[in-house]
Amino acid sequence: MKYKLFLISPKQRFINYPAHSELAKMFGKKRFMVPLALPTIAALTPGNYDIRIFDEEIEHLPKNEKPDIVGITTLAATVKRAFELGDTYRAMGAKVVYGGPYASFKQEDALKHGDCVIAGEAEGKWEKCLADFENGRLQPVYESSEFIPYKTQNPPRWDLVNMKRIFQVAIQVSRGCPFNCDFCLVSKTFGRKMRYRDIDNVVEEIKSAPAKYFFFVDDNLTINKTYAKELMKAIIPLKISWGCMCSLDVATDDELLRLMADAGCFNILVGFESLNPESLDESHKHHNRGGKIYEEAINKIHAAGIHINASFVVGFDNDGLDEFDRIFDFTMKHHLPNVNLHLLNAPPGTEVYKKFQEAGRLLSCDPELGVGHFPTLHYMNMSQIEIFDKYMQTIERLYSFDTIRKKGEALLSNGAFTRPGGEISIYMKARLSWITFKEYILTTDKDRKALFFYIFGLIRTKRIAIDKGLSFMLTMLGYHRHIQEHVRNMEEYRKIVIAQDKGPWKQSNSS
Repeated sequence: MKYKLFLISPKQRFINYPAHSELAKMFGKKRFMVPLALPTIAALTPGNYDIRIFDEEIEHLPKNEKPDIVGITTLAATVKRAFELGDTYRAMGAKVVYGGPYASFKQEDALKHGDCVIAGEAEGKWEKCLADFENGRLQPVYESSEFIPYKTQNPPRWDLVNMKRIFQVAIQVSRGCPFNCDFCLVSKTFGRKMRYRDIDNVVEEIKSAPAKYFFFVDDNLTINKTYAKELMKAIIPLKISWGCMCSLDVATDDELLRLMADAGCFNILVGFESLNPESLDESHKHHNRGGKIYEEAINKIHAAGIHINASFVVGFDNDGLDEFDRIFDFTMKHHLPNVNLHLLNAPPGTEVYKKFQEAGRLLSCDPELGVGHFPTLHYMNMSQIEIFDKYMQTIERLYSFDTIRKKGEALLSNGAFTRPGGEISIYMKARLSWITFKEYILTTDKDRKALFFYIFGLIRTKRIAIDKGLSFMLTMLGYHRHIQEHVRNMEEYRKIVIAQDKGPWKQSNSS
């Protein structure tokens, strides 16, 4: 028997600037990257299902079309919409299955709006769920204390995704994390033991993917340096461009860093998280520790022609408002233009969530606010409006063109960014060149013009590849545009924050 299956990634109400939504628009896309979960689930689904994948960020759901069964992935930021969709499809008579981090750790909430929850890894559980669905004995929860070997994986069903609307695709080569940071779900979801796919299996997936730009979603791609080197050697011939996440100790291995650059790595997201040692201790993050190690590692990564996307979190109990200034000064000193700055959030399942819940410090705010730029907790030393206002001031400052120009000139002048990136069409080159010209030349902003002519000079003297110079200007423009959109919404945002502000936890409990 044939069944109609919808796999849905719900729309977010609020999207923060690290999502690169404005940069995607410049490329004529709807979204920079879609989640890997749904194409992976589709690849596990038997052939007697007519599968359709819907990412609400790039397309609308069909009205009045009834599927037999619906799979919905959940994050805290999307759960309100996810539950709304569950109610809608159940009213139509469809069975609704929830997965993803939120449903995995808030099963009772999900079961109020759906028929069952797949907790954690989907492999094995999804197939069992579908078999039970076909036999009319769907169970409320599918979970297991055992993790799959994860040696091989079927290629994700990118053929079911509208690839014209996204820029790059996600890929995963490992699961697990040996660390146990309090604010992270990875070790809770995938365990603390690392599991790796066969490299041949990874290579075949890359070859079959309808893209030349990738992002490795592994939380630390290079933690096993032997595996990472073999992976790099295997993908060098594929001539792809990609980014990843890893810790700064990648810079301690010159061979690995060289191989990554040769294999097409152009960006590494590094979770610095905090420059306050007490906050790192508080969150049990004992790697990526600062001082001279930071400076040497950053310089080596930049010297390899790889950008660093520096991620920071503010809101730990040892943090004050001065943490924002410390982060700004650090990124200026080390020429880090790409900065992902977030306010501490507490997704269900994390140790932070457990800690704040037990202390009565979880605010009863809408889960969809948990995207990084809204305060959602009762912070120790800062009121919600104080931390929000300082956050907004800091990201405006980080992505002002005065700051961008100073960092860009210092970073790009090292002569390391000369390796060309991935190929793009003539049409896309023309489109991006026009946007760059319009935004950097046809403007009264002297810092934009100065940055353009500085980078143009580097290109002319072959000290930077054309696409690297162009991508830098467009990426910074995308961040700037998104943050200006936040600024335009400040009145609405501040009302939301003020309505739930209870002052600093220390102050409200001093009596």
